[in-house]
Amino acid sequence: MSKRLLVFGGNGFLGKRICQEAVNKGFQVTALSRSGSPPILTSMEDKLWISETKWVSCNVFDPSTYSHLLVDKPHVVHSLGILLENENYKKNVRGSPNIRALFTSSSLFQLPNPLLKKDSKFSYEWMNKRSAMILADAYNSISNKNTKNGSVLPSFTYISADTKFPLIPEGYIHSKREAEEYLLNKKNQFRSIILRPGFMFDEIKGSTDTRSFIQTGIDVLNCGNKLLLNNKLDCINQITRPTISTQQVAKNAITKIQDNDFKGVVYLDELIKI
Repeated sequence: MSKRLLVFGGNGFLGKRICQEAVNKGFQVTALSRSGSPPILTSMEDKLWISETKWVSCNVFDPSTYSHLLVDKPHVVHSLGILLENENYKKNVRGSPNIRALFTSSSLFQLPNPLLKKDSKFSYEWMNKRSAMILADAYNSISNKNTKNGSVLPSFTYISADTKFPLIPEGYIHSKREAEEYLLNKKNQFRSIILRPGFMFDEIKGSTDTRSFIQTGIDVLNCGNKLLLNNKLDCINQITRPTISTQQVAKNAITKIQDNDFKGVVYLDELIKI
């Protein structure tokens, strides 16, 4: 089995933890992103795996920028995507917890200004769906030329989502499910591994950012649902799903990649067991 791993979005919130776990498990890791830069250190532990990871700049929508890295059939992880079609939302989520800021002019849910220039590809259709399809097609095209009969299929891991979050447009989960279907139909090209995490947080990150604030709120709702309602109301269960750490998701990803027989969907209830 190949011990090479390409992580598209490898310097992102989840992608960096997948790189870290892969390095710890002995993989030769290449992290690909638009900038090609490593993430900012959040602990001294990050220094080692970051130094052992190769950081490469590419455009996922242009296979010519990374096709040479697919030749030897490495395992591939697609850790790209957006929760909102507002280009400022990631900056807001990383910022200090401020309820007013979330729902005012700088809101996470503010509609885009049509007079402002917008990246045409910063959409659910392109970031969540087409990026995975383009990457999968490029991978399939190149790996087919180097595949021998009886050889072990490489894996293609896609980071999907458990369900639609409250207040998030339907287009988000629809784009994820459409990408899943496309990848799962590539049965003879590679092992499709679909992970469906819920709201994610980082175990190392402090409790001073908006994401940690939201995580705490969700955990409180989950606890109340369990203690007061015994998780008996499906309508409530659908919106009070468990949170999960990026480290847990990363461990699941690498475990499934290492299992040559696994392919399919890994649901949130299974992900949180690690």
